[in-house]
Amino acid sequence: MDSLDAAQLNVIEVACVRRQSAYYAAQLVTALRNRTREVVAAKETDSRWPAVAVSFDTWEWENGWFWCECSAELRHLDGTVSVVDLAFDDVSGLLADLAGTDRPSAGDSLTIDLRTGEVTQE
Repeated sequence: MDSLDAAQLNVIEVACVRRQSAYYAAQLVTALRNRTREVVAAKETDSRWPAVAVSFDTWEWENGWFWCECSAELRHLDGTVSVVDLAFDDVSGLLADLAGTDRPSAGDSLTIDLRTGEVTQE
């Protein structure tokens, strides 16, 4: 590593961050599939239909912008959108980890398609 120049080190850093982000995203998809089934079964949503996607907005903390799990939007198979609090479980930690690699900004949104596993940041 000591023989690499700054440009080469930057390429390695970018590759590592992308791999880390993909890892957190995959873990988040699994956690959300499980958690959304739980909240629908517990009748904490506006629909009994399964959730097919989850979206998160951002909120600002002292150390930057993060994904807000307190007002997650679940899109159900029937088209209904439910706003639920997904804080205080593994989803919170994974969103924080993902924010550390994806670096969201004010107004960004994160959407997870629970059918395909696609994670999109806009």
